[in-house]
Amino acid sequence: MIEQSESFDSNTQVPVAALFPKEDSRKTSSFENLSTVLTSYFYKPDLTAIRIVLGTIQAHRLNIGDPAWLFVVAPPGCGKTTMSIMGACGLPEVRMLGDFTENTFLSGFYGHKEPGVLEKLGRTEKSGDTSVTHGNAVFMAKDFTTVLSMRREKRAAILGQLREIHDGEFRRAFGTGETKIWKGRVTIVAAVTPALDTHYSVFSVLGERFLQVRWHRPDSEDAGIWAIQQQGNEASIREKLVKAYAETFDQAAMITPQLSHNMQRRLASLAEIIALARTHIFRNSYGSREIEFTPEAEANTRISKGLAGVAKGIASVMQHTQVEESDLQDSFRVGLDCLQDYRRKVFLSVTRRRDVRLLSIPQTMLKRELENLQQLNIIEEIESNFVLTPRIAKLWHEANIVLP
Repeated sequence: MIEQSESFDSNTQVPVAALFPKEDSRKTSSFENLSTVLTSYFYKPDLTAIRIVLGTIQAHRLNIGDPAWLFVVAPPGCGKTTMSIMGACGLPEVRMLGDFTENTFLSGFYGHKEPGVLEKLGRTEKSGDTSVTHGNAVFMAKDFTTVLSMRREKRAAILGQLREIHDGEFRRAFGTGETKIWKGRVTIVAAVTPALDTHYSVFSVLGERFLQVRWHRPDSEDAGIWAIQQQGNEASIREKLVKAYAETFDQAAMITPQLSHNMQRRLASLAEIIALARTHIFRNSYGSREIEFTPEAEANTRISKGLAGVAKGIASVMQHTQVEESDLQDSFRVGLDCLQDYRRKVFLSVTRRRDVRLLSIPQTMLKRELENLQQLNIIEEIESNFVLTPRIAKLWHEANIVLP
């Protein structure tokens, strides 16, 4: 990782590197070049999150099993769209999704109005009233939050379509008697705000197909100064980003990196914890919000495959022939970020053996998440202290995660 220069312009207090980026004469890896661009123009960019996005895209390019879908979760204005979504523009097979409607993917007006995005991915063959399109793509969505804000019926229709698309085949029958079918492989990387945590229905409909990486807001007013310095240079910066992204993928290893048996075991151990811990517990809508129903947790298989795909993709981007420890730790972050934010904070506090009562979480929500994790047999209370249950403690030890 390239360290950011500590020298500042006396008038603006912005690092000089941001105002006058210098070319480094040393031979560097493609990701280091991208890191240089990011740290030159953006305040404290989350380079790990960027690697995760790159790895997700690269997993698609390498055709590593089922596609890994990724939510980039961050508050507005954090740069997630500019750095992780717009930077991928122009890459082969990458398509931007500006909005979501029921006709976004397959349109009922083929030949008369703009066809759906899936119909543009390859040649469409028509037989009678049935049209079949084969094609692959990486869809980058700038704002999935708009889907969350839709009316329930419309949102459910779109989420149902996404579920079929993830499984590799999507068909629609129209009132005109025409049927359209798409077959292929699609990866989706979508930016979304933390409002996602309040929409459990998204995951119940999609069958937990999305992984997550959480991108936190800048912690200083200096971020605003850096943003001001970008004014008038946005197009140039975006051009540099797109070029750096393209160079990174051009130099990535195009042979799927190997994942050792030990690392497979470690990924599966974390996946089992996450599969159990992210289970949505249904509570009474009124009064004390008592627990009404705890469904059986999902299997860890889809999470395991997704995390393994991301780890291999990151390794490929970093030009590694096999998944290295740093690649694996990046993938572990994805797994932990799949937990709802409050639940993740409580869980990590327990793993660090800290007093959960010191967390900056509303007391009502803290109490509720402690109850949830106990109900799911993730933690237990012993002598007024919360600890991992024996099985979860064993899995956590086997995963061997390095926490920041």
